[in-house]
Amino acid sequence: MFKKIVFKGLNYSDLDHVGEHDIKRDELKSFYMTFDFLELIKRWPEIVGDKLAKVTSPLKIKGDCLFILTIHSSYSQELSFLSETIKKQIFKSFPELRTIIQKLAFQTQESFFKNLPSEANKIEEQTGQALHPQNPKYRILKLEAEKLFGDIEDKEFREKLISIFIQSKHL
Repeated sequence: MFKKIVFKGLNYSDLDHVGEHDIKRDELKSFYMTFDFLELIKRWPEIVGDKLAKVTSPLKIKGDCLFILTIHSSYSQELSFLSETIKKQIFKSFPELRTIIQKLAFQTQESFFKNLPSEANKIEEQTGQALHPQNPKYRILKLEAEKLFGDIEDKEFREKLISIFIQSKHL
């Protein structure tokens, strides 16, 4: 016969213990199999704004609750007052979460946000240029490279060798 599934505290692994003939089992399993939590993390700045996205991050969905990580307890408290607004923004971007998320919970972990890469590191990764020409280390490496390759007459070839030398020494 049909059994009522209690959503509170239900994880994906718990679905194996629920009977195959339960009505909600298939709906839950399909949700957990198809929802991309990484997409929620990527779109988090759109949901809460850029400033709050730097100090908050969605952590997990457990049962009917979305856990949000914050850098300080004051952010947790302030965001708890805005939980309905945040849920509306989440549901606007992810309508499939409307039936799953009933409440928001906040956890504080300052170390998580300290370990995030800085904006300068992100720019370096995107552009692939680690050293700026005005950087003293760049200048030293360029002088070394010019000593090695200065006698090459073809200017374009010499500049490419100098660039390769600087990149290899920097890494």
